[in-house]
Amino acid sequence: MRLILISALLGVFHLSFGQQSPRVGVLVLAHGAGQTWNQQVIDATKSVAAKYPTEVAFGMALPRTMQEGIDKLEAKGVKEIVVVPLFISSHSFIIRQSEYLLGLREKLADPPMVMDHSNDAPAGTSSHGGHDSGHAGSHGSNHSMNHTGTTHGNEPTSLPRLTVHSQIKFARPLDDHPLVAQILADRIASLSKDPARETVILVGHGPNPEDDNRNWVRDMESLASQVRQLQETSGKSSRMILCATVRDDADPALYNQAKENLRSLVRQGSQQGDVIVVPVFLSSGSVEQKVASRLEGLRFAWEGKTLLPDPRISAFIMDSVEKQLKP
Repeated sequence: MRLILISALLGVFHLSFGQQSPRVGVLVLAHGAGQTWNQQVIDATKSVAAKYPTEVAFGMALPRTMQEGIDKLEAKGVKEIVVVPLFISSHSFIIRQSEYLLGLREKLADPPMVMDHSNDAPAGTSSHGGHDSGHAGSHGSNHSMNHTGTTHGNEPTSLPRLTVHSQIKFARPLDDHPLVAQILADRIASLSKDPARETVILVGHGPNPEDDNRNWVRDMESLASQVRQLQETSGKSSRMILCATVRDDADPALYNQAKENLRSLVRQGSQQGDVIVVPVFLSSGSVEQKVASRLEGLRFAWEGKTLLPDPRISAFIMDSVEKQLKP
């Protein structure tokens, strides 16, 4: 009788333990840009989702999708949420607004922006948004205009914080992570024929504010240095690696300045050898292809491959989570 009772108690204990709520959940933030773009991001989260409850919130610091993701994680019993911003750079209003919404900043650092492009995500995603251009909007001011001279409009004057009952840990965006450098090194190698004669130009979207843009380019220069180190290890170093941003959403004068700067770099590089242009964008959309269209009439090698799809982005997400969970 006693043995039966002990066995029954052990069975209850095992059942209770097996049904324990997960302690840690993961919220991945990403821009969103239509079904193909979004699906590549969702696919990149599968590894981390196999280990932790995971939600994807598409949008540019979009409160609605972020709240949906948090609510779904907390409904599963999560007490700690690691937020992984799957954006190219930390130097953007998107990151600062996300931190504010999550209670990690006392005040909004930029005018608030809410852009809800939620109609293009694939069915079955928990929290989603989309944008046909695949970039991060005006990157710094809701009053900024894109080069067509139009504003986004209808921006709020304030934003309420999200309702969060869990502990939030906020990871860094991609920035100058070594895994990004590895991907870029492979993108360059696939186009390279005679490295000693080749100028490589890494091209990112870039924000509007000058301080953000300088810091964005500085991280790209760090990536360039890491790429060069990888090349030296293989004995196939490019003649030069340069960095530029296109600043798609800036006012016409700044947009045209960035365009001419990029064209100038390509012209100068082609006078001394061959030029390889590599986009530093997360996933395929129309914006990285516009980089090539800006260079019409110039001589350069271009493949247009973005960081996704690549398994190292999945590794980046997992690495970001594990780092935040270290004591």
